[in-house]
Amino acid sequence: MARPTPADLDAIGAAWQPDPHASSTLGADAYTDPAWLDLELDAIFSRSWQWVCHVEQLREPGAYVTAQVAGHPVAITRAADGELNAFYNVCRHRAHQLLEGAGTTRRIVCPYHAWTYGLTGQLMGAPLTQDLIDFDVADICLHGVRVEELAGFVYVNLDAEAVPLIEQSGTLIEELARVAPDIERLTFAHRLTYEIASDWKNVVDNFLECYHCPVAHKDFCTLVEMDTYEVVTDGIWSRQYAEAGKTANSAYDVEDASVTMQTVWWLWPNTCLLRFPGRPNFMVLQILPDGPGRTRTDPDGPSRPSTSTSRSPNRPQPRSRRSATSTMSCRSRTSRSSRASSGAWPRRPSKPDASSSSECREARRTRPGDPSTPSTTSTASSSTRIVRRWSRAGVG
Repeated sequence: MARPTPADLDAIGAAWQPDPHASSTLGADAYTDPAWLDLELDAIFSRSWQWVCHVEQLREPGAYVTAQVAGHPVAITRAADGELNAFYNVCRHRAHQLLEGAGTTRRIVCPYHAWTYGLTGQLMGAPLTQDLIDFDVADICLHGVRVEELAGFVYVNLDAEAVPLIEQSGTLIEELARVAPDIERLTFAHRLTYEIASDWKNVVDNFLECYHCPVAHKDFCTLVEMDTYEVVTDGIWSRQYAEAGKTANSAYDVEDASVTMQTVWWLWPNTCLLRFPGRPNFMVLQILPDGPGRTRTDPDGPSRPSTSTSRSPNRPQPRSRRSATSTMSCRSRTSRSSRASSGAWPRRPSKPDASSSSECREARRTRPGDPSTPSTTSTASSSTRIVRRWSRAGVG
């Protein structure tokens, strides 16, 4: 199939009904035809808030994390003024990759021609350019990306017009604070990786129901009281929860458990947050396509409470555009309002570097057509929701 048309969209969503008891999933082609993947990357993953990491990795000034979002390289930094900044991870000169993995740095130096940027994305120096006419480093900065911090996690969005996550997510931040009040005392534990031979939407569909649990997860069904299992939806997120079992189970030991509920959240379109009965824990599972008909998840496993009051060090963690799950215990600073403002995209720092000129700040407000282009100034069910988002994004 060529790029799907509006008629194709109508066809695969024909089984959807407002009443969930009468509705069905997308048509089979949406899960098997590779043509849909390119549309999904453009209309969904490039236009939604994508989880990157826990704030633990970006807590200290100088910390950075890199990620792939809808096939685009992105870097997130914590500047000296404490503000988060995000931008495309390519140099404005020859589009070389700037940062790799995660860690700490005082400045960003391109490994190709040594153009040097501050952690806000402002160009600070470019070798052998002093004789160029109309060339001023103050006029050049990396193309920005929207970034927000919500409930101790960092998200980015490539869409200039996206509604801020703090607004889209509604009461999710209060929900997390109520159900998992110890998130700030948790720290990263470990990560697992799974390759799944299935379309990412199919993985999400299965995550959003426990219809299969009595057959596929028999141990889990002894861990919780299945007759208390409930699913609640609220805007772009949903919650599944159940009370922990009161008798012995075949899953794992929950003696002296402080977490007495099984709670999982799904945040549109592909971020899953999980908290299991037992000791304090939190898991993040991100579901991303790994090519047509393939999905990768890298669950971060059960977390352990931090025993130190000091801030946890950054752990270098290369990120993949595919699916990521992290098991974390994380100490985090959570506020009702996101650390990143919802202002014009790309977001510029609230306290710009002294070297930032009005011309550069204006450039950061303009979304580039292609961030990899060198600078010209120098040398219901999840499937139902997917259909509705596509319709708003436009196809054809």
